[in-house]
Amino acid sequence: MNSATPVARSNRPSPQASYGQDPRPGDGSPIGRAVALVRRAVPSQSRADTLGWLIAWFILVAIAVQVAWIVIFNLQRGWWPAYDTHAYWLAAKHFLNGDPLYAPALITTGGAYKYPPLFAQLIVPLGMVPELPVDWAWRICGVMCLRYMCGSWKLAVIAALQWPVMIELDFGNVTLALGAVALWSLRDRRAVYLLPWFAGMKFGPALLLPYLWFTRPEWRRTIVVGCAAFGGACLASFAVAPGLWFDYLGTFGWETSSQMSANFVYALVPNHGGTDFVLRFAIAAALTVVAIRWRLDWLAFVAAVATMPIFSLTRLAVLVALWPICLRAMVDRWRRADGSWRRWLTAPLIHLDMLPALPIEQSEADPAPPAGAVSPA
Repeated sequence: MNSATPVARSNRPSPQASYGQDPRPGDGSPIGRAVALVRRAVPSQSRADTLGWLIAWFILVAIAVQVAWIVIFNLQRGWWPAYDTHAYWLAAKHFLNGDPLYAPALITTGGAYKYPPLFAQLIVPLGMVPELPVDWAWRICGVMCLRYMCGSWKLAVIAALQWPVMIELDFGNVTLALGAVALWSLRDRRAVYLLPWFAGMKFGPALLLPYLWFTRPEWRRTIVVGCAAFGGACLASFAVAPGLWFDYLGTFGWETSSQMSANFVYALVPNHGGTDFVLRFAIAAALTVVAIRWRLDWLAFVAAVATMPIFSLTRLAVLVALWPICLRAMVDRWRRADGSWRRWLTAPLIHLDMLPALPIEQSEADPAPPAGAVSPA
């Protein structure tokens, strides 16, 4: 036997490795498993990434606790009925019972139905079930619309605590659904079929139709078909109940002279609702022209969702959609510029699913060895 022959070394770890002072994630010891679990839970790619994770989850847990408390508190007060959804459910009941659908009402009158008869006819089945399930079904739909506008559940949780969003979920209005459809229509032509229906309720979404017509010429056929379908549905509704349509047209008389005075409601002409709406619609139309000229999706979105017969600050809830429309790209470009401090500032946004993760920089994750250092063989 040649004693000079090198002895082959085994890659099997020594028995002492399991009992050493430096356990590695993946060995069988309890300490090693604990270290592996912590490393999987807390990112360690860089100090900025770890700090961002801690800040993001502190915010999420703190806000989630507050949102849960608000929900539980309201559930204890009569299972949390929805103010605006009550008007929709009541309209379905009135239609079923043959009661008048429209009556003069103030801006603060509860249960007042102010939409075309077509929508009351479509939701007639809601009048056959108790009100609370209807309230909660529509509220859950509002939560799903909020999630779509935010782009992530984490941002939706943060947005839910903001009072415009919480009040819209409390009232059960159509604002969140309108915002989701408006955002969807900027992404997918199929959503254009729904725009005329929301325009029939809130008028402002009609401004998105000319915007899409000029900025997305390939969608023009869809716009025509969608408007024709809504027009045909209105004609069918009129044929079934022409009296309701005359009653609806009559509401414009007392609606346009109503006082714009209520909580969170702001008006350019508080003493005349009709004049106030005309002025706001004209301003929104001018902004839409500007948006068409420079193809500004965010400006067209704001002009459409903020233009309603009654402008309440709670309508600002839909502005969470500005993050995926334009703000996310702006912040992403800003953080990619020179300066590591920008990555530190925006690191929490990565763990809130608001920004994509960045490649790990060598200077932060694995510093280069000093000059002249000899690498191990």
